[in-house]
Amino acid sequence: MTPIPCRHLDYTDGKFTSCEIRTCAPDFPDVRYWFRGSPWTETPRGQSPNPAKVQFCGAGRGRINGIFQCYNGEMRCYEPADMPAPPKEKA
Repeated sequence: MTPIPCRHLDYTDGKFTSCEIRTCAPDFPDVRYWFRGSPWTETPRGQSPNPAKVQFCGAGRGRINGIFQCYNGEMRCYEPADMPAPPKEKA
C-alpha cells in the first residue's frame, strides 16, 4: 500500500535555503521529506541538534519534526492528497 501524503505538504524546490528534497527509498520511495543542512541543525555545544529530516506544511503549521506523520494521518490536520487513479488493466 502506497502512503498517501497530506495535501498541504510543501515540496516547492528551492523554496527553503540549505534544504533538499529526499525520499525514503528503497523502503518507501514515494515518501518525500526535506533534509535540512547544518545552518538549520547546528546548535550550541551541549544542546541536542535540531531535526534534519522534516516536512513543511503549506497550511500554516510550519515545520513538522518528522516524516511519516504527514503520510499516515497521525496529524489532526491531515487531509489526503488527491492521488491519480491506478492504470486500468486491459481485458
